[in-house]
Amino acid sequence: MSNTYLEALASERSHNGFLRKVVACTFLAGAFGTYVAYTVPKTIDVHLAPDIRAGSVVEIKNGVGYIPPENVYSFAYYIWQQLNRWQEDGMKDYPKQLYNLQSFVTAKCQAEIKDDMKNRAKNSELLQRTRLITEIPGFSFAANRVIADSSAVWTVFLDMQLQETYRGQNVKDTYVRYPLRIVRYDVDRERNPWGLGLDCFSDQPQRLDIAQVKDGKVQALPASTNTAPLPSVVPAAVVAATATAPTQVTPTQPTH
Repeated sequence: MSNTYLEALASERSHNGFLRKVVACTFLAGAFGTYVAYTVPKTIDVHLAPDIRAGSVVEIKNGVGYIPPENVYSFAYYIWQQLNRWQEDGMKDYPKQLYNLQSFVTAKCQAEIKDDMKNRAKNSELLQRTRLITEIPGFSFAANRVIADSSAVWTVFLDMQLQETYRGQNVKDTYVRYPLRIVRYDVDRERNPWGLGLDCFSDQPQRLDIAQVKDGKVQALPASTNTAPLPSVVPAAVVAATATAPTQVTPTQPTH
């Protein structure tokens, strides 16, 4: 065989070897790309603050976004207000509201609320009662009202006015501080797009000093920032003992 044929055969074999390397590299690149695509989050959870400005940065880690304290507060306020809205009869409205909001309330908290229903029904605090709670004017969201216990747990302080009537007569009108525990609760996006859940109280609710609230004589919470101060709290027994206004009624159960 002439040298010309031998050189042509060697050249062809070298070219085939190069092509095999190209095919192998292409396969490895495709496999790596498939792995990267598989590990990338299929969905991205983004929570935007109400006061988002130009140049704001949204933090996302592993497809989970940072939840601004404003959003946590809004969730806590909305769910707690709706849960405590008894429009006609607490005996019917209280369990109905819990059922409607079950996707936003953890299983542990639902059990606690059901126990509260039983106790209130036993003490005749539900039948033909109406209830509503509203934010105290001047004590809305502030940075010191949302405490981040971790990246998935918060304590939210709601200062609210609680009013109840029985057969059209006012039986309760008081101010209460609710320390609510809010947790990440991403269990059903179709029913709970917030991805948050009410986990009841992080501590016992406390009566606020009504006189201080009305007079504006307030003190800040411990470790608060440069935000609006919060009203101080006093034991419920002291409030009941010193109450003179006709709107102050001593409940038979702890206020919540």
